[in-house]
Amino acid sequence: MLRQDGDLSCINGDMEVRKSCRSRKNRFESVNQSLLFDQLLSASVMILKILLSLNRRKKHAIHSSDTTSSDEERFERRKSKSMARARNRCLPMNLRAEDLASGILRERVKVGASLADVDPMNIDKSVRFDSIGGLSHHIHALKEMVVFPLLYPEIFEKFKIQPPRGCLFYGPPGTGKTLVARALANECSQGDKKVAFFMRKGADCLSKWVGESERQLRLLFDQAYLMRPSIIFFDEIDGLAPVRSSRQDQIHSSIVSTLLALMDGLDNRGEIVVIGATNRLDSIDPALRRPGRFDREFLFNLPDQKARKHILQIHTRDWNPKLSDAFLGELAEKCVGYCGADIKALCTEAALIALRRRYPQIYASSHKLQLDVSSIVLNAQDFYHAMQNIVPASQRAVMSSGHALSPIIRPLLERSFNSILTVLQKVFPHAEISQSDKKEDIETLILDDSEDENALSIFETSCHSGSPKKQSSAAAVHKPYLHFTMSPYHQPTSYRPRLLLSGERGSGQTTHLAPALLHTLEKFSVHRLDLPALYSVSAKTPEESCAQIFREARRTVPSIVYMPHIGDWWEAVSETVRATFLTLLQDIPSFSPIFLLSTSETMYSELPEEVKCIFRIQYEEVLYIQRPIEEDRRKFFQELILNQASMAPPRRKHTGLCAMEVLPLALPSPPRQLSESEKIRMEDQEENTLRELRLFLRDVTKRLATDKRFHIFSKPVDIEEVSDYLEVIKEPMDLSTVITKIDKHNYLTAKDFLKDIDLICSNALEYNPDKDPGDKIIRHRACTLKDTAHAIIAAELDPEFNKLCEEIKEARIKRGLVVGKRTCSCLSLIFLNFYLLQCIFFPSIVGASKVKKYRKLILEQTKTTSLELVPEEPSEPVPPLVVDRERLKKLLDLLVDKSNNLAVDQLERLYSLLSQCIYRHRKDYDKSQLVEVSA
Repeated sequence: MLRQDGDLSCINGDMEVRKSCRSRKNRFESVNQSLLFDQLLSASVMILKILLSLNRRKKHAIHSSDTTSSDEERFERRKSKSMARARNRCLPMNLRAEDLASGILRERVKVGASLADVDPMNIDKSVRFDSIGGLSHHIHALKEMVVFPLLYPEIFEKFKIQPPRGCLFYGPPGTGKTLVARALANECSQGDKKVAFFMRKGADCLSKWVGESERQLRLLFDQAYLMRPSIIFFDEIDGLAPVRSSRQDQIHSSIVSTLLALMDGLDNRGEIVVIGATNRLDSIDPALRRPGRFDREFLFNLPDQKARKHILQIHTRDWNPKLSDAFLGELAEKCVGYCGADIKALCTEAALIALRRRYPQIYASSHKLQLDVSSIVLNAQDFYHAMQNIVPASQRAVMSSGHALSPIIRPLLERSFNSILTVLQKVFPHAEISQSDKKEDIETLILDDSEDENALSIFETSCHSGSPKKQSSAAAVHKPYLHFTMSPYHQPTSYRPRLLLSGERGSGQTTHLAPALLHTLEKFSVHRLDLPALYSVSAKTPEESCAQIFREARRTVPSIVYMPHIGDWWEAVSETVRATFLTLLQDIPSFSPIFLLSTSETMYSELPEEVKCIFRIQYEEVLYIQRPIEEDRRKFFQELILNQASMAPPRRKHTGLCAMEVLPLALPSPPRQLSESEKIRMEDQEENTLRELRLFLRDVTKRLATDKRFHIFSKPVDIEEVSDYLEVIKEPMDLSTVITKIDKHNYLTAKDFLKDIDLICSNALEYNPDKDPGDKIIRHRACTLKDTAHAIIAAELDPEFNKLCEEIKEARIKRGLVVGKRTCSCLSLIFLNFYLLQCIFFPSIVGASKVKKYRKLILEQTKTTSLELVPEEPSEPVPPLVVDRERLKKLLDLLVDKSNNLAVDQLERLYSLLSQCIYRHRKDYDKSQLVEVSA
């Protein structure tokens, strides 16, 4: 820019020399000296060109006298500027400009005001680690990676170790992977030493240009290294680094290779923690899943009952009144298969249902109505309806295998289910671990064995002082140091745990008992191995699907492999699938806690021999499900016959309460009041913007005033020369007055400035009629002034900047900082709102007619929304309820006696028929006919 200004000044000087030379040439022509003058003119032009070229060479060689070195330095400067601009697009999202401009970060890199590449998202500052439930183990591990190296560097310095620099989050959708990353970003933004947090989602780094994606990754790690300590979070990393194969695109392979080198290559990564999140762990390249890159892998599984209760407490802790602990426990028990996002949606849906139940009027009105928010109270029915509307994320594609016994079927199968739990504790003792026990607690107890007093010292004698007895015994008899085994005092041990629920078809072993057992073991991962799991994916062979299920089960131990209908499954699959299954089952380590649960709709003696070899009766691995006994059947029908069949018909009580109340229109909500710090910050930003506007307007006014064409408008009109000017022009204006108004901060927008320019033009046109030639020239220059000013504003003023100035002006008018002729409309609006308040709260002041008109408006709106009042019905006498209890008891005894040899599915069908009879006669006060039909 400076070079261009210098060139223009030289050219302008050249033009002035030529003009002066031409004028002298005209003088010399009169004395016949034109030839001599032409030679002088040519020589002057040549001298000017030589001086201009010398000036350019000086500017070009200002940094170096050597041409080659100058080109190299210019290339390096251009490269550094390009890198700086690229780094400014890869900035952390949890730090502000003032945070980056202070401390050591300012010395490492000079940054702008943008804190992200395209401002991808705004972090919710309220999300902290205490806002996350059921993931304490993951939070502790993240603290070891990020917080502890900052707080306790002496520990890592003592052992000369580096903390883990990478971790991978994987699990079903909605289990809190991204939520933990947000909480980590907020936790890193606290305290004196802040940690820069970079976030990239999926394919943010991908580009259509060859090599651009790799460059973006290098820039990201370069920027993170400059702002260390820092964290890079890759959300949906499977889209960025998929498994490399020969069938894959070469671009993705290059990106994966670049990411591998950046995470653990020849260059030291420094204090950079890389976190990846994915729903598909198998889609990530295996080279990433090793220490040095992703040191740890955290499984975000579906929360168990205790974790669900904790999540419910977090989402409802600000409710008033608070939900009881007993209700939250029961609700958590019902929400099997719900992830954290589902539980949050459940609370939201329950609140909306309560709103719909209390105020149905608001759904039919387009205006805001006055509501009593304290009258909106949730009940258990709201949560029940919300659970009916929500489909858990884990069940959208595949239904969950486990569910609790329903309240209807529980009395019938509770005895059989308790016997299954008793056998389960013998076969699979891991089920005895309480819900509060965690795997990390077990590992801690196992590690405590290393502190045994009788253990040999692992240190050298000169470095560690030990008892002479131990050292002598160690020297005499060599014992292995690493002889630790799984202690039965700390963790249960099971040998190939298996259980088969066998029985007649329809005994409930597959439909009720096995799902209820899986519901009890919900904290273990369940892998279903049935016919749909083998044949539903057409891209895989059944053998591949079977092997995949066993790999997942071995990776997530302790786990459960569930095989319903094993007899039918064995007959349907091919010989290769059977051989694959037996091989995979045999390859499982003997003491590995992988529980094989199966059900059979046939007797154990009728199963194939291979299946009998898997489940042995002598090891109590087979449980026969018997038919319900008399006591079970009596409990099953007792509630239906004795209680529900004798209930009175439902009545509409207090019909007057069913009428919808007419809600008045709500007043416009007042704007949010800014705090003092926010006001000061906002005023500073506004003043900075208006300062830029004033500088621009001064430059425009100076350009107009220095133009000789507009010299006549630069000063006020002399009243002594034009005595009648003020009689014609009521509001005089000139460019000097415009400058004064700029200095007095009278212009908040360019529109106000152009209004005064238009006023100058209109005054000139009004005072100078289109008659005299001199007046015509003035009129022409006035119109030119107007067009020139408008053209400069339109060409050089940024529209976004102009819009910002307009918003500042409106905001100041609302705050009452600007009062003038142009604010009458805003003041009238304020007076109108005040008048409306008087109409509502002080009808005696305004008048009854106005209040009636306002109420009439409300009634008309109520009619248009089809909310008609329901008149109260006259109360009718209630007929007496006729119920013969003795006949109902006899009917119950008859049902229990006749259903002696019925299976569970047949009892359920009988229960359904009786329920239909009760429903058809629910409005009868005389239950005699119901008893006859049921009998």
